[in-house]
Amino acid sequence: MGAQPFQETMSSKERTVAALTGKPYDRIPVNLLISDHAARVIGVSVGDYNNSAHLLARGQVAAWRRYGTDNVNTGPGLTGIAEAIGSKVAFPDSTPYIAENVVTQESVLDALKIPDPEKDGRLPLFLEAATLVLKEIGDQVPLGMTCAGPFTTAAGIRGTEKFLRDLRRNPAFAHRLLRLSTESIIRFAKAALERGARIGLADPTASGTMISPALFTEFALPYLKEVCAAIKAESGAAPSLHICGNTTRIWPEMADTGASVLSLDDVVDLADAKAAVGDRVALLGNVRPTATMYLGTPDDVLANARECLAKGWDNPKGYILGLGCGLPIDTPPANIDALVSAARTYGRWPLEPTLFIPEGRA
Repeated sequence: MGAQPFQETMSSKERTVAALTGKPYDRIPVNLLISDHAARVIGVSVGDYNNSAHLLARGQVAAWRRYGTDNVNTGPGLTGIAEAIGSKVAFPDSTPYIAENVVTQESVLDALKIPDPEKDGRLPLFLEAATLVLKEIGDQVPLGMTCAGPFTTAAGIRGTEKFLRDLRRNPAFAHRLLRLSTESIIRFAKAALERGARIGLADPTASGTMISPALFTEFALPYLKEVCAAIKAESGAAPSLHICGNTTRIWPEMADTGASVLSLDDVVDLADAKAAVGDRVALLGNVRPTATMYLGTPDDVLANARECLAKGWDNPKGYILGLGCGLPIDTPPANIDALVSAARTYGRWPLEPTLFIPEGRA
């Protein structure tokens, strides 16, 4: 581009706040859910990483220092709350998953309780990791703690197929599962907020690919609104919200949750989301995690990032460059470097939209 080498003048925390409040920033923020890729950065197994507060903290700090992205995250992810309620998690050397659902029949639910974040499952471990990260770099970078949303947590304790059947065959039972999930998330969120973390919600099972807008409105929206309101009341800041898949038909409802940022899957169009709800909520996304970040080249990453910048940069409520979902664990480091480079090259303040147009198309 022929410009002088870029020198950052803001911390990740300052940059993110500016982008979401309509103020000038040095470059557009880059938000990545590094997650288990951090285990690769420090050379440990995913199982060890996910069962040690010190490894979680070490991995997140090391990944942040290595790549220069604008967030860190210490779980509990999609499995942590359901595990603390009683489901069992498996730890292959890839993404952990729920291997055994605790609610095998309706009567089991009666014996379950809201987990104590200080005692149950791995929740204390995630909180300890957050404390360690905040102590080391909390003055420089926002620390998020991403929880599964109520719908996904309910599926995690019941089993996705069974829970989706319950919505129609036994809706009262489904609502009881959602009530336990919601109160469990809120209790954990309050403990995380007390330590200085911010909360993100990921509710992939509530995707438009999985359920209809009508089912979303009945079974997902009320509980997401409750969680968002509780978190905002506790901290003054609403959580972000990510829902996988094609969410086009529920964008207004996603904004109705009260979330501060909507993280969008790469199967949807940022420009369409901006037109639909950009005057109500900030947007994040939506570089392709698999096709671009994992399977692509650095040049592919630069091109995809420019496409996203072109569509999202002028969102009225703010825009953050990121992926359409979580970062694949074995993403080539050069591709992560390329994403940050895109922000530094094309996302400098004041933003210049002509830079987003790939060569040959101007």
